[in-house]
Amino acid sequence: MKNLAATYQHIADILSYDSDASTLESTLSQPAFNWDVIVKEGSKHLVLPAIFCRLQSKQLLHVLPADLLSYLENITELNRNRNSSILNQMQSISDLLKQNHINHVFLKGAALLVSNIYEDPAERMIGDIDILIDLNQLDETFELFIKEGYNPIEQTFGNKFSEHKHLPRLTTEKYICAVELHRKLFVNHKDVALENANILKTKTNINQFYIPNEQHLLRHNILNYQINDKGQLYNSLNFRSSFDTITLLKKRTLHLNFEENNTIKNYFRVLSIFFKEIRPDTTIKYNIKSSFYLFKLKNLKFYRFWNALLRITNYLLSLTNRIPLFLYNKAYRKEFLADRKRIYQHFVTILKGS
Repeated sequence: MKNLAATYQHIADILSYDSDASTLESTLSQPAFNWDVIVKEGSKHLVLPAIFCRLQSKQLLHVLPADLLSYLENITELNRNRNSSILNQMQSISDLLKQNHINHVFLKGAALLVSNIYEDPAERMIGDIDILIDLNQLDETFELFIKEGYNPIEQTFGNKFSEHKHLPRLTTEKYICAVELHRKLFVNHKDVALENANILKTKTNINQFYIPNEQHLLRHNILNYQINDKGQLYNSLNFRSSFDTITLLKKRTLHLNFEENNTIKNYFRVLSIFFKEIRPDTTIKYNIKSSFYLFKLKNLKFYRFWNALLRITNYLLSLTNRIPLFLYNKAYRKEFLADRKRIYQHFVTILKGS
């Protein structure tokens, strides 16, 4: 596979609500069409169930090879069952938080799952259940989960010396998902619209679940990818985030002022390369970043080299920022040296990009 641009366009056309079904059918029905790369990239981007559901919605399942149809059907059904279990777990959590008067909202995939924006709940793959908690109730909530049989996963020493956006992940044998209790949405990034007070003050109640209002859902979905998942750093696209965005825009009447935030503008600029839903206008135009992204997708050796360079540079920068802590904090220095083997292995992993 030497050219990812064509593969990305095929995936976007499958997921899109505005792509022409007959044109897509003609493309996907070609004998030489490479389904292997669609499955590989779709799996990497966590959108295989969405690909199946969108083909089903477009009445194009007949274009799939028989073995692939069976595989995608199975994957989608497994995800549908998983999401059903997640909803049961969320109901238990929601009841617990309400009974104890905890001011909260479910975030990200969990919030989107209960927001009724998907034609089929199996479309969205979910990792953890993320919940934003009022800062004044964060410790109390953590103890509530402990009493309910959740256990925090082991933390590395760095957690003692820097504040993360959420408390240690909580797992339980009773339910399928880990839970992350958030004190904030970003580590360093500041966004006034997504401050805790704004989100909690304007939360909505959907099917007895508290979630951010739709404008905040959309904004968080974008900035979570751009900031937390480093989409802005790599100037890249993720299809799960993209599908969430175009679905929110399709199912709800939402608007964003692109001029106010270059990070948001850059997100939509990348999406506009592949998705017809993102209408080009004065605020969303191809620029040098768009052209460079397409160049990377068409030249995968350079793509891998460039992303490795960004990844290593970003990691070294984060290490540099910790030098004063290492030099002047004896406790940090002691734990760093005691954990040096793990740190070395982590550095090797960063270098290899795995």
